[in-house]
Amino acid sequence: MRSATRAVLLLLSVSPPWAIAATDAPPTGAWQALRPQLYGTRDISESGDQLMSVEAPSSTPDPSATPVAVHFGRDLVGRVREVRVIIDNNPSPLVATMDLRAGLAVDEIDLRVRIDRFTSVRAIAETDGGRLEMRSAWVNASGGCSTPPSAAQGGALGQIRFHASADDRALQISIRHPNNSGFQVDARTGDMIPPHFISHIRLAAAGQTLLEAETGISLSENPSLRIVAREPLPAPMTVEAVDVPTQSRFAATWQGGPAGPH
Repeated sequence: MRSATRAVLLLLSVSPPWAIAATDAPPTGAWQALRPQLYGTRDISESGDQLMSVEAPSSTPDPSATPVAVHFGRDLVGRVREVRVIIDNNPSPLVATMDLRAGLAVDEIDLRVRIDRFTSVRAIAETDGGRLEMRSAWVNASGGCSTPPSAAQGGALGQIRFHASADDRALQISIRHPNNSGFQVDARTGDMIPPHFISHIRLAAAGQTLLEAETGISLSENPSLRIVAREPLPAPMTVEAVDVPTQSRFAATWQGGPAGPH
């Protein structure tokens, strides 16, 4: 994973530049500041939903766990080497940077994210040839980054669940974790809850990394990652996750087929 990306993600997660600003969103959103840091002056294509698209609810019923799906068309499947998801008006806009193994025929990646206010949710894909494609969707929401933790209070921290499709082409990975954003208030004490979130996820099979992601506080509580491929996914597949600031490590292995907690 590129050190520059990790530094940007850590900076935005721990000390977000918009967290202490006025409640109104910056006029141009975070993307205008992030673009030169992440991509310089490189051309980025923004047209053609058949090539790539972002799917998200225009008005989410749960701003703390909003589904976002990134779809890749036939001409991109197997050619995407990196995907970034950015939520412009979140306190920490860079949600995830995901590196994919060369030739991995993934045509969909799904996440559940926090949405803090009306915003553009965008995905930027880089191909093996260096081409950049960006698509976005508007989501109307409020307060997703400050919603108090709930379900993660029960069960074992770091417990990993798998849910696969019958044909093993789709696999959802869920990690029991509060993914505290640092903007939440403890209802019992009135104190701010310190940041505590999954920062790294790795999927590997047959000794090879399939997908590696740097993530941050904009992932939902009990974060989940779902991938859909053109062919059955390789098994057994090992999932490893790391959180901060404790640097706790969690791991589980999917043996193929439907599965539950590990």
